[in-house]
Amino acid sequence: MQVSSPSLVAQDPAEAPWGWSRQFRMPVFKPGTRVRRAGSWETVSHVALRRQDLAVYLVGRAEPVDPLELELEPTLFTTARVPERH
Repeated sequence: MQVSSPSLVAQDPAEAPWGWSRQFRMPVFKPGTRVRRAGSWETVSHVALRRQDLAVYLVGRAEPVDPLELELEPTLFTTARVPERH
């Protein structure tokens, strides 16, 4: 009886997994970031996660703002490893 072993095919490391791309864009809210809300410019004071929801606090306001109300140019991220610069 002959048992055939399945051939292993090496994936090309440059190829991204299904459903992924090599880059993606996402807004990054951090203290000091300038955002646009209802046509006026505001500054982010701090950010908190509450019950799995992102809460963005603006300078001079006590209540958090929904991130969907804020306009911010998205930051470009890469899913590929990038060597560190020393």
